[in-house]
Amino acid sequence: MLHYAFESGLTIHEIKALFGAVELTKYLNDPAETAMGLANSTMITVRDGDKLVGLVRGLSDMHTGAFIQDLIVHPDYQHQGIGHELLNEFIAYFKQIPQVVIVCSNPELQSFFADAGFIASDDTKSEMFIRKQQLLQPKF
Repeated sequence: MLHYAFESGLTIHEIKALFGAVELTKYLNDPAETAMGLANSTMITVRDGDKLVGLVRGLSDMHTGAFIQDLIVHPDYQHQGIGHELLNEFIAYFKQIPQVVIVCSNPELQSFFADAGFIASDDTKSEMFIRKQQLLQPKF
C-alpha cells in the first residue's frame, strides 16, 4: 500500500536510488549537497512500504508564490496516477498561494503538467529566465 507524507529529508541511499532510477544525474554529483537541498524544501514523498517511490518538492514564501523544483516517480511506479496525486497534494498544501510555477524541459512531463492545468509560459506572455550560479572557489 502506498503512503504519502511530508518529509524533511532523505538518506543518501534513497537519493541515489530514486534520482538514479530517473537519470537525474546532476543531483548525484554531490548527494550530500542534494540531501541538504531536500531538507530545506517542502517535500511530499510516496513510499511503498519502506521503499521511496516518488516525491514532489518545492519552495515557497507561503503568500505569493510557490515553485516546484522536482516531481519524480520511480519508473516501476509510473503511469499509475502517483505523479498526479503528488502534484495534487502539493497544490492543496499551497492552496492559499495564487501562483505555482514549474520549469520543465522534458516533453513528456510538459504534457503531464499541461494536462494538470498548468499553462505554458508562451501562453501567459511571461518569460522564464534562468541564471546558473557559478560557485566561488575558495582561495588559500
